[in-house]
Amino acid sequence: MSATADRSLRPAPTAAAISGWATKDWLVDLVFATALVAIALVGFRTGFLGWQWVAAAAAGVVWGLAVAWYAARRHWPVLLTAAVLVAIYFLLGGPFAVRDKLIGGVLPSLTTLTDLASAAVTGWKRWLTLLPPVDARGPLVALPWLTGLAGGALTYGIARRWSSAPVVAIAPIGLLVGSIALGTMQPAAKLIQGVLFTLVLVLWIVARSARNRASMQNGAGRSARLATGVGLLAVTALAATFLGPHLPGAQETKVRQVVRTQLIPPYDVAQFASPLAGFRRYTEPNPAALYEQTVLTVTGLPAGTPVRFANLDRYDGLVWGAADRTSDGIPFQQVGSRIAPRVSGTTVEATVTVPDGGYVGNWLPTVGSPTAISFEGPRKEALADQLWLNTGTDTAVVPAGLRGGESYRMSAILPQTAPLAELPKELDVAGGASAPQDTTFLDAKVDAWTANAGNTWEKFTAVAKYMASNGAYTDGGTPNSIEKVYLPGHGLARLSRFVGSSQLAGNDEQYAATLALVGQRLGIPSRVVMGATPEGDGAIKGKDVHAWVEIQRGDGQWVGLLPSTFMPDRNKKPNEQQLKTEEQKVGAQVPPPAGTNPPSVLQGPDQAQNATDLTKKKKSPFDPSNWPLWVQILVLGLVLPILVLLAVYAVIRWLKARRRRRHATRGDADARVAWVWRDLVTDARTMGLAVPAKRATRLEQAAAFPPSIGAAGIATSANAHTFGPDAVADTAGAELLTRADEVRKELRSGLGRWRRVRSDISLRPFLDRRPRPVGQAGRRRLTLPRARKTATS
Repeated sequence: MSATADRSLRPAPTAAAISGWATKDWLVDLVFATALVAIALVGFRTGFLGWQWVAAAAAGVVWGLAVAWYAARRHWPVLLTAAVLVAIYFLLGGPFAVRDKLIGGVLPSLTTLTDLASAAVTGWKRWLTLLPPVDARGPLVALPWLTGLAGGALTYGIARRWSSAPVVAIAPIGLLVGSIALGTMQPAAKLIQGVLFTLVLVLWIVARSARNRASMQNGAGRSARLATGVGLLAVTALAATFLGPHLPGAQETKVRQVVRTQLIPPYDVAQFASPLAGFRRYTEPNPAALYEQTVLTVTGLPAGTPVRFANLDRYDGLVWGAADRTSDGIPFQQVGSRIAPRVSGTTVEATVTVPDGGYVGNWLPTVGSPTAISFEGPRKEALADQLWLNTGTDTAVVPAGLRGGESYRMSAILPQTAPLAELPKELDVAGGASAPQDTTFLDAKVDAWTANAGNTWEKFTAVAKYMASNGAYTDGGTPNSIEKVYLPGHGLARLSRFVGSSQLAGNDEQYAATLALVGQRLGIPSRVVMGATPEGDGAIKGKDVHAWVEIQRGDGQWVGLLPSTFMPDRNKKPNEQQLKTEEQKVGAQVPPPAGTNPPSVLQGPDQAQNATDLTKKKKSPFDPSNWPLWVQILVLGLVLPILVLLAVYAVIRWLKARRRRRHATRGDADARVAWVWRDLVTDARTMGLAVPAKRATRLEQAAAFPPSIGAAGIATSANAHTFGPDAVADTAGAELLTRADEVRKELRSGLGRWRRVRSDISLRPFLDRRPRPVGQAGRRRLTLPRARKTATS
């Protein structure tokens, strides 16, 4: 077979062949490779905070392209090229990426090499488990440096070593898929990584296909190639229409599924006791003796800014605790020293100091929306390495715990709306919340307290005002006091007695817990916050610690309702009649010690399983959204597109075979024979043969075929049937088609895989127009131009 017909995937075996590309072709490949790798690396934008990762990625791409070009020019083996890339990664990774503990500011030290090695192996997992975007000033910057280096080398190296057009798409597509899968729930750049990437890649493939395609006579085949491209684009558009909505992350209303959301489960904060359960540690009298003692010192905050111990957004019947995930699905995630801003407002720099014998716990006091937290002191590394934050509630937790003697600096953005010290008459609140069914005991009381109220907000304020005006305050008194009957806690039993009494009596724990549940019963998203407002000198004493309620407004923002909006005066004690009633109910029960606080959520495998089973819905195995992420990526992102492409491929081949069979078995007998030859010539052109198109006889066209495959015999037989004196038999077309199929088989056997595929999906055969087979007149029409020319001469 001729060399023109074979345009298959093949390596360039000699340096001469490679150097032949060193004209405009190598520059074209360089530009397209650089553009595709850069677009794919845009996926790091949401994963890193700062500009340092951009410089590292750009340096990696430049060095990767340079190594790939030189390796292809010198015809290096793959192993040598890989070794050079590894050496560049370690030698230049220090100044371009890590930039820490360098020798002379340039040469990598042993620590630098260790950081680069660990980042390449375990850095991916650490990056995916940290709250994005991660501070781009540490060893993890080696990840974009490595990706740019490897991506540039692979993309340009493949383009320089192989002449096939489609093969260049492998590396950039793999790089793009990886950057998206390892990205965040927020897409980095939909238009750039979707539309622009596809456009650049298609243009590159077209440019390389034109480079490898033999030139056609008189521009023949240009319209066919155009129609083929339009047809493929139409098929792709139809496939995208039906397949696109089912791909992972395509549904705007659903949480985007990426690797980082499936890598590890949400951090289990149930292991830490709810701070609200230990509220009485800060009251008086209490054995902890923290009421007049400084538990925290906070400097750098505007006057009146509250400090939050924890946002408690889940009630399980025992306590208000912090949920592993918010109602929006936001989990606790590990964070570094810097955190990306998420809200707008006033930026503050605060310093928090924990004195010995003061605040103790795993919940880290914070303000506003934290953007940076750095610890000081001997335990700073233990605390910084295990800092978890929920960006939905701005609640932070440190498993190592604060024991006293710690200090940390915190940058935060204060919300534009400060907590409310008075209840407004009107407020647009959100809806859709629901409280546990076990809290139905509140309904009768809420109906009684809100009899004259109108809308939801008016009912909520009516309950808050009733608590403040009719309730009494008590911390349980001393062990010998009659107030000892008022037990701590805010479980269902305690709150049932709290609202069931003729006079409400309790402290922040009971009032805030009840009001938040009332909000949930009314449909308002509500949660409890425990914290304190520093005094003028920044000190926070036990008496400054309170619990308040936050509700969600219609715009999605949370607004705090300070204790003054629903708490009675501290000096208002329960009346004697109420004390006697409570004493009859609970007797002389001794309150449990503060150290035995119940956990923040259900504990124990049996309870957790039962609680899950109550709300568990049966999931359909045929719903892709219920599949694990890796199954969605494998099936919807790989298997299904391949099946669609195979189906399109099979349909095109079947339609072309059906068309050839119909041409050979239907219509006038002489037209059948003519069609068999025309179909063979058209298919030969799709396989790369330069068959003459205009004013060429069948024998002249047959001369373009390899002599050994018998095309000339078919042309001779077609001429004999068409121009011979005898009538053409009805079976002549079918018999000639059998011989033509043998020629097609021989032609295909000499092609490479990609050339065969291009020929099979070519739509050129469908563009040939049927001649007018009108019997003998049709035969005269074919010979008339030649006869006229002879007569004229």
